[in-house]
Amino acid sequence: MKEVKDTLLDKQFFLMERLIMDDCPDVRVIAVEGCFRVLHLFWEIIPSSTITKLLTKLFDDMSHDICNEVRLSTVNGIIYLLGNPQSHEILKVLLPRVGHLILDSALSSRAAVMDLLLLIRDIRSFQFNKVVDLDVLLSTLANDHSQVAQKITRLLIPSYFPSKVSIEEACNRCVTLIKRSPMAGARFCEFAMLEGASPKSLMELVRVLISLVLSNEKLHADQIEGLLIAAASLCNNLASEPCYKNALKEFFTGGKVKCLFAVASNGHAQPSVLNICSAVSPDDVAGLVEECMSLVTNCRGLPKDVEMQAKVRSAHRLLLSCGAFDEMFDSLTGLLQKAAYHCHVKFGIEIPKQRISPGKRKKCKSSVKISAKRKHVGGRNPTTFEDDYSITVGIACQIKDLVVSEDSREAILGSQALELSFVALKVISEVSIEHCISCEYMDTSPVLAYSGLALHMSLQNISISTNDYGSKKSEGTESSILETVMDQTVDHLLNCIDKLLREVNIGETQADTSISNGDGSISTKERSMSNKVKMLTAVLKLIVDSIAMGLLSCIHGRCLNFTSAYLKHIIFALEHQSSEKLQFKEDELKDIFLCLKSSFSYAAKLLNLILCDTSETSPLLQEAFDLVNDMLDLITSIELHLGSVFAAGLVASAKSWLPDLILALGYLCMLKDTQVASTYITALDCIKAGYPSWPIILAKTELHEIREANVEEVDDIFSKPEEEEFCVFKKFMETIVSLLKGKFKILDAIGVILLTGSVVGLERKDFGVVLGLLHFVCVKLVGEEDREWNELDMMLDFLPDIYHQIERGIEEQSDENARQKLCSARMLLDHVWFYHIHETGRFSAI
Repeated sequence: MKEVKDTLLDKQFFLMERLIMDDCPDVRVIAVEGCFRVLHLFWEIIPSSTITKLLTKLFDDMSHDICNEVRLSTVNGIIYLLGNPQSHEILKVLLPRVGHLILDSALSSRAAVMDLLLLIRDIRSFQFNKVVDLDVLLSTLANDHSQVAQKITRLLIPSYFPSKVSIEEACNRCVTLIKRSPMAGARFCEFAMLEGASPKSLMELVRVLISLVLSNEKLHADQIEGLLIAAASLCNNLASEPCYKNALKEFFTGGKVKCLFAVASNGHAQPSVLNICSAVSPDDVAGLVEECMSLVTNCRGLPKDVEMQAKVRSAHRLLLSCGAFDEMFDSLTGLLQKAAYHCHVKFGIEIPKQRISPGKRKKCKSSVKISAKRKHVGGRNPTTFEDDYSITVGIACQIKDLVVSEDSREAILGSQALELSFVALKVISEVSIEHCISCEYMDTSPVLAYSGLALHMSLQNISISTNDYGSKKSEGTESSILETVMDQTVDHLLNCIDKLLREVNIGETQADTSISNGDGSISTKERSMSNKVKMLTAVLKLIVDSIAMGLLSCIHGRCLNFTSAYLKHIIFALEHQSSEKLQFKEDELKDIFLCLKSSFSYAAKLLNLILCDTSETSPLLQEAFDLVNDMLDLITSIELHLGSVFAAGLVASAKSWLPDLILALGYLCMLKDTQVASTYITALDCIKAGYPSWPIILAKTELHEIREANVEEVDDIFSKPEEEEFCVFKKFMETIVSLLKGKFKILDAIGVILLTGSVVGLERKDFGVVLGLLHFVCVKLVGEEDREWNELDMMLDFLPDIYHQIERGIEEQSDENARQKLCSARMLLDHVWFYHIHETGRFSAI
């Protein structure tokens, strides 16, 4: 009997080992969990050799599994197994083998490792630093997600800020931590209060940290930075309680703030001082306000300077907290107006006249006095337009960030300078778009700030009081005014884009590969294309966001037309670039492609929004049909001119929008109560008007497949073998076919579009296209699912005309190669043709 039981147990453990190595990740997840449960419950009756073998496999293999969920299941299983004290001896040996998971790519696994360390910290026979080295913990604390960092703080707080020792000793330990690893110590202080440290002891820690910074003790710059970041986090937490905020306010007197700002010289040190002031609101900050004003107005190079961005954001918080935000925004507006005037002088852009309408918006009173000697502009006076423009870009970046935060957005939208800054940004945006080709320093930031203000002004019912802004405001309801503000903004940007594309299309037909900036510098075509794509993407994003929020009321058709024109222009530019053999730098090509991926997603989302709000009689169906064809053309163009890797990236961004693309492509042929004849004419006219390239590419991929399979001898279509396949586009179309299977109505509509392409091919005597498209329709699109096309009425109504045209072509063609292609095309249709002649009588043999 014992032998039988042992045999059964051996089989069970053998199956457990097999299951944890299964090919399916879901099976491995459950198997790992099950193994740990079995070990926990039946430890006493399992042979030690089996336990050792199974645990070794779990620790060594499953903790390195390729699947995130399997690694997580392993850690959770270990935590569960620790509930059985008999496992502790062997686990003390094995636990270091899972220490590497503290650096795992999955946040869930890293958080689970921290739960494991917290558990073993409270088990006397274990030492958590034997599982994960302290230096690794500190590095993780400094850089990881807050969920993990807070758990590390909970793990270390008994060592570095214990409650069972004197406050002085606890503070000394925390200072030791900050000196050892400044950023880790700063994160530790960020979460100390949340992990139970008393406010009283943390208040003393602030005093110790600030005193240390102001002392004569020699500290490294990174240590000063860590001490100040830690102090700022503590002040932010303590300031939520009035008694401690008052104590902090009293502590930061006697010029401490100014001294701290002088000591803080690098990285996030100065922003931390400003954050302390924002949280505590000390009385003597007038000098610091001057520094902040200078910082936000001297903002050249802000978009590319991460440290400067941190300082500026902290300056914003301080100026807002001490009531000096309006003065700051007035200064920024003055700089924008100056830049707008320079745009008028240099480029002849008209500056709209403004009338500030009296309203409910009030100007905040500053609680500090600003020096009258401070100049309206920061730093030296710009000597060139480019210098002036670089400051404008910095200001635009600030406004773009300020409208994101609720408090600063409210202050901006409530400022009397709002309309002045908005109109100035309108002028600067116009220059930025129209001259982004000739001046490579032009940036998208003014456009983003301008559109961001328009968006939030519309959401807050704020209208423009100038009649020169754009089209005249609509009379009537408040909602119409909201829509008018957004409509005017988008209309203005689209006007600028129209002018840009007209000039670029003319310029790109010239032979020169460089464009003069007008000041002696040269802008390359590669660089200008990068600028152009960024501008177009920014405008497209605004359009899609505005429509999604219901802020655009009457220019949806123009938005679709703009998107089509944008994609057509990119296709044209890629062909032009390829013909002139221009070479993009890696960074520029990466920037361009990221913008194109985003634009493709925005275009697909635009189709989704339009189709969701479109009726059968909507005039926008034609524009939607044109746009989806341009999107498909873009995929083939990128694969042809940039390669399959870039095309694959674009297709990846399109996958989630495939149903929308398919619907937009077939909607014209799916309208109810529409006669088949009129549908045929509409689809044919659409394709004839602007014959897209993707059906041609699709036909060529099919011909290549036919050649490879030796089904039909066809002449070469491409001069280069690598151009024959279009592998990415081919897989993309196969994915579309898989989505269409069983959905006969939409499949019928797509089939009509492709058959229309065959008709166009017949008229143009491009018989390769005819054969390729019919092969795709008959073999791929319909396949064996409905060989007789019984569910495909529109395609059947097309069939007689196509079949008879092919037969006439066979009779008229003297070229043997052309006749062979037409014969092959007819053979593809013979089955369905003769079936409906002899079985259903739908067609006549005559």
